[in-house]
Amino acid sequence: YLYKFDAARVCDGMGLKLQISAFGALLGSLFLSFTFVASLHIWKFAGYKDTNRDDPGTIKRRFVSAILSCLCSALLVRLLAREAPESEHGLSFSELLGVRCDLLGKACVNCFALTALLFLGPLVQHLLVVLKGYDKLFLANGLGFWVITRNLVLAPITEEFVFRGCLVRLWVSAGLPLMATIFCSPFCFALAHAHHFVEHVRRTRSKKQALAQVLFQVFYTSLFGMYSNFLLIRTGSLLAVILAHAFCNHQGFPDVGFFVSSSEPLYEHRKLMGAIYLLGIVGFACSAGPMTAGFPSTFKP
Repeated sequence: YLYKFDAARVCDGMGLKLQISAFGALLGSLFLSFTFVASLHIWKFAGYKDTNRDDPGTIKRRFVSAILSCLCSALLVRLLAREAPESEHGLSFSELLGVRCDLLGKACVNCFALTALLFLGPLVQHLLVVLKGYDKLFLANGLGFWVITRNLVLAPITEEFVFRGCLVRLWVSAGLPLMATIFCSPFCFALAHAHHFVEHVRRTRSKKQALAQVLFQVFYTSLFGMYSNFLLIRTGSLLAVILAHAFCNHQGFPDVGFFVSSSEPLYEHRKLMGAIYLLGIVGFACSAGPMTAGFPSTFKP
């Protein structure tokens, strides 16, 4: 069976409860992942090739697809949810998805600050490069408006809604082990990025290079997914996780080439930068627990 029915039913508006079997949660996760990826490519049936993912037209169409995927994901959660018995505390639909939560402002500030602490090294690195005159303080790396909007707004909102707000809710409601939810469910999110393989092959003309790029992307999206799950379960705020996602997308993967290449402008400061990188990582590890504690998260078991 996919979900367990509660015997007691109450009138509309009493609050919702989602109780689902482990098999149902896994099946639902596959459905969410497949729907999200398939919706991005459905435009090909309408004659759009969308060979360049950075083309403004492609981004707009895929945003529409992602919104439809969010609606399907929310609909699945709502269909599986049942009215909570009078003897139990129910959640509103927005609370069920993490859209609404207590201490929202604090959750957003703490999660953003915690993520910035993790990126202390790259932030100081960029500031030093700017002071040396090799870069601008605010630089979009030549990216167009729609690419920036996708990376910082569209992707964080839609991906976190589906793979955190909906998918994690399924795992939590199934009573799966907390560690499994944090460390295993992100692979659904990571594997959803494997469809970029075809685009990488088209761009690089090398299947081997494209495979390496996809594997690396799956690796770091898995790590980020674990971090996002941790933030969501600890704070219960989907918005806080979206902000962290947008910040990580803006930062990108740290460029640590200055540690080994003498041609890099910060090569002479590599020891200092190494210490700052380490300080950020240690500070993040020590602060992750305290900065996410004390929140009445509805995602906690």
